[in-house]
Amino acid sequence: MLYNLKRLTGYAFGFILFYAPVALFQRCLFYLLYGSWQPQSIHGLCFRIPIEHVLDGIIWRLTPISMLSTLLLLAAAFFLGPVFCGRLCPAGAFTEYLSKLVPSKFQISWRRYTEIAPIRYGMLAGFCLVPFFGGILACSYCNFFLFDLLANYYTRGYFISLTSSLLLTAIMWVLVFGIFTKGGRGFCNFLCPVGAAQGLMHAIGCKLPFVLRVRVDKNQCIGCGLCEKKCPMESAELVDGKAQINQHNCICCGVCQHVCPVQAISYGRKHE
Repeated sequence: MLYNLKRLTGYAFGFILFYAPVALFQRCLFYLLYGSWQPQSIHGLCFRIPIEHVLDGIIWRLTPISMLSTLLLLAAAFFLGPVFCGRLCPAGAFTEYLSKLVPSKFQISWRRYTEIAPIRYGMLAGFCLVPFFGGILACSYCNFFLFDLLANYYTRGYFISLTSSLLLTAIMWVLVFGIFTKGGRGFCNFLCPVGAAQGLMHAIGCKLPFVLRVRVDKNQCIGCGLCEKKCPMESAELVDGKAQINQHNCICCGVCQHVCPVQAISYGRKHE
């Protein structure tokens, strides 16, 4: 109960940090850069546009807030893991918790049918290569922005005309890859370039001993499978009767660590 409360508190804090009307992170960064306290929205923060332009170099011509925010996000993913996804992102948490209302027999475990990491990174590669062909995808299927519409605009009484792109995003995010996907984070796994970029940075960082990651003590693991059953990203699985964490899509949310009955899973540095 305490763990779930802490997780919900983290996502609520993420909403306060990144979403209007508070947008505390953007306001603080704006104040540090320009010396004034101004109202901000999620558009000033946008992680997707810098990631889309990381290969063509346009990232260095974007707004300082967007550019610095993205660099901080990727640095945090390298040293701490994708904690933004696992502990702060309200959009990812929304479908994860919503999926708990649907019986598991109606949900798809995508890992049974395909490898997640190749599709995840394939989508990221396509996302970053599109600008070379004159296209832009950053705003086309953004669940982070859609959550802003749902949580802010509608609750304040504004009428929003949803485009076909946003409607398709809603269907994929909330339904197909949301409540009808095991763990509720199929959109995070397959379609979110921000999550994929963090996963890539985390996987690279995990090759170094001093970065933080989710670790499994194989000697202590009893192979009960609870971590595999409860992991919202399907990154925990049993291999030869022992738990194993796929760092390419682990979001360091702590669910596996919380449900492990023998405390074989922990979050920390690699033991030499």
